[in-house]
Amino acid sequence: MNYEEALQYINQLNSKGIALGLERMEALLERLDNPQKGQRFIHVAGTNGKGSVCAFLDSALREAGLRVGRYISPTLYDYRERIQINGQYISKQAVASLLTKIQQACVQMERQGLDTPTVFEVETALAFLYFAQQRCDYVLLEVGMGGRLDSTNVITQPVLSVITPISLDHTRMLGDHLAAIAAEKGGILKPYCPAVIGPQQPEAQAVLAERCQQCGITPLLVDGSQIQKQHWDWQGQRFSYGRWPQLTIGLLGDYQQINAAIAIEALQLLQKKESALTDGAIQAGLVKTRWPGRFEIIGQAPLFVVDGAHNPAGAQALAQTLQAHFAGKRIWLLLGVFRDKDYSQIGAILSGCSQTVFCFQPQHERGLEAELLAAAVAPYFQQVQVAESAEQAAQQVLQRADREDVIVSCGSLSTIHAVQQAVRQWEVQHGEN
Repeated sequence: MNYEEALQYINQLNSKGIALGLERMEALLERLDNPQKGQRFIHVAGTNGKGSVCAFLDSALREAGLRVGRYISPTLYDYRERIQINGQYISKQAVASLLTKIQQACVQMERQGLDTPTVFEVETALAFLYFAQQRCDYVLLEVGMGGRLDSTNVITQPVLSVITPISLDHTRMLGDHLAAIAAEKGGILKPYCPAVIGPQQPEAQAVLAERCQQCGITPLLVDGSQIQKQHWDWQGQRFSYGRWPQLTIGLLGDYQQINAAIAIEALQLLQKKESALTDGAIQAGLVKTRWPGRFEIIGQAPLFVVDGAHNPAGAQALAQTLQAHFAGKRIWLLLGVFRDKDYSQIGAILSGCSQTVFCFQPQHERGLEAELLAAAVAPYFQQVQVAESAEQAAQQVLQRADREDVIVSCGSLSTIHAVQQAVRQWEVQHGEN
């Protein structure tokens, strides 16, 4: 296959949907000579913050001169974004050649009467093959959904397991209460492998504590009360945490302080193995961390923010940041969500920050129709508008907003690229920088 044919193959698999379980993944990797074996993985699960924690870890480890692979989802701009080493995307040639090899293994499985692997399983195998080929010092492995039955969980001895805050999400697949979801996320914890666990609600913490006891490990628990805010502006934020009197991060959003604290605890454990991972490297890595689509400012006058909040916990974190820094400002909301999200609750939470919402449908097979979203959130807002697309929603709100206002687009990471393009087009048409 060439690169275009490889993407067509991925799209064909994508139409088959999601199916949790490890059997297909194990069978596929066996036919690929188990490329995951021998790699040094940092396995990251949780509901919100996985990507941000991985971004902080990636930046600090690279600052220490290490070769760092990173497997993430979803992507914003390019398919190859999901597999990268030291910030460089996997090459098109590597995607094509390795997917050809994986496709042959899948055909062999089908001929033997086995189920065809899902698209995420194929992509995870692609990542394992590439990172093994490229000989990374560490691989940051982000769980796709849940943990226990996620295809990334075929690894047996991670260097470190990390669990970010857990909340309700993917309830149809993972369970409709916090304990059930925590049990799935906690499934990545392995016997006698070090673990860092972010701040949790009591119900989730109890489940994770029991899992740690079963695994014979004493996890390092991140204490959010140790975080003391010091300064916030458009360039970043400064705070103290534990033994660190002053830390600076370039990422905005108050919730990023928790994500940074989780990363710091993980990095402090890794310092015992890596002499080059000095305190200075950690601090420099935090400052240099960039992670698009997470309270990212993409336009000025009016201020235009995009954020990946796509569940109630994410919406609550976004709302807290907006209320803390934009009190008294008029805020316009753009919202596009997936069908399997608790979009009514998301709307209820964000209505505390805005009176007007523009609803649109994400260009994704799981995207919720704009009319259905509008009907669900109508009880919470004074004004509800329906747009045909993310681009149209952005254009409509830019036409109505004053220069002193704040516009916020959220609900799905899949919509961010389209919104950014619309804002750039608007600025070009209206002579903005």
